[in-house]
Amino acid sequence: MKKYLNIILAFAVLVVVAVVQGAIEMEGVVGAMAIAAYTKACSKNVGGNSAVYLTEAANLSSVTVVSGEITAALSMSGTTTFKEVQADLDSVLHTQEGEGSQNNIAYTHRVEMRFAKPSVGLNTLRNALADASPCGVLAIVTDGNGRSWLVGYNETDGTNRALYLATDSLNSGQEPAEEDSQAITIALECQSGYLSLPFDSTIGATITGGSAAFITYV
Repeated sequence: MKKYLNIILAFAVLVVVAVVQGAIEMEGVVGAMAIAAYTKACSKNVGGNSAVYLTEAANLSSVTVVSGEITAALSMSGTTTFKEVQADLDSVLHTQEGEGSQNNIAYTHRVEMRFAKPSVGLNTLRNALADASPCGVLAIVTDGNGRSWLVGYNETDGTNRALYLATDSLNSGQEPAEEDSQAITIALECQSGYLSLPFDSTIGATITGGSAAFITYV
C-alpha cells in the first residue's frame, strides 16, 4: 500500500509542476506586447533631419511616457538644458539598426553630423563631448517630418545606455574643390534593447517652435 501511495504522490507532484509551468508560460505570452494592426498614414514623408540638440545624460531628471510617446516637458537637473548644435545642412543622420535572434533583439542607435571648417568653437564642442562620453550623452533629433525623437534613453535602462562619442574625425581634403574638404564628422552611438522615443505633437511643437524650456536654442 505504501508503494502505491508513493507512486500516486509522485504523479500528483508532476501534475502540479506541469500546471504551474503552463501557467507561467501563459503569463509570459499574455504579458508580451500583442501584434496590432497598423494603418498606413497617407501623408507626405520627408527624409533627413532639421535639428539636433545635445546634453549630458546626468542632466535629465525624469521623462513622462504614455503609450510610447513623451507627453510632458522633460524634467532637467537645476538649470541644465539640451543645447542646439547647428550642423551642416542635410548632414544629420539618425539610425536605428536592429539585430535579433528569436527571443533577443538589440538596437544600435547612432546620431551622426558634419561640420564644415574647424574652429575654436568646434574644438570646444568636441572636447565637451569627449568629456561627457564616459557617463553618456542624450540627443533630441527633429526629423524632416517635424517629429522629434529622444535618443539615448529608454524606460527600462533610463540613461544607463546613453550615447557615447564613437567618431570624431577631420578630413581636410586634398584640393580646394573637394566638396567635403575641411569637414569634421561627429557620431554618437549606443546599444539597447529598445527603440528611441518620440515626443507627442504638443511637446514636439514646442521643440520645433523654439519655445521648449528644456532646450537652449542658438
